[in-house]
Amino acid sequence: MSIDGIKLGLQSIAPIKKPLQSQEAPAINSDGKNSFSQMFTDALKEANRMQNEANNQIEGMVLGKDGVTTHGAMIALEKADIAFQLMTTIRSKIIRAYEEVIRTQV
Repeated sequence: MSIDGIKLGLQSIAPIKKPLQSQEAPAINSDGKNSFSQMFTDALKEANRMQNEANNQIEGMVLGKDGVTTHGAMIALEKADIAFQLMTTIRSKIIRAYEEVIRTQV
């Protein structure tokens, strides 16, 4: 009895040739890699943008602007909340790592 492999026909799927384009080009070191500080700064800017968008949605909902729904405002608010929680968690981990390095005796 032999077991044959499953053939899914994946050979016809071509790999993606170019990466997805973001709104801003990421900063790249001389190594060709993104720096952590630049990625963290970009993440902070994105979290701030989400917070501003949530504020605008809530303001539009309260003022009764056209095209602003309660559903859209709640989604924007939850996105901003999750981004803020992520940034807070990352900050806490960075601080803990720094404190651990400081406590290390040489």
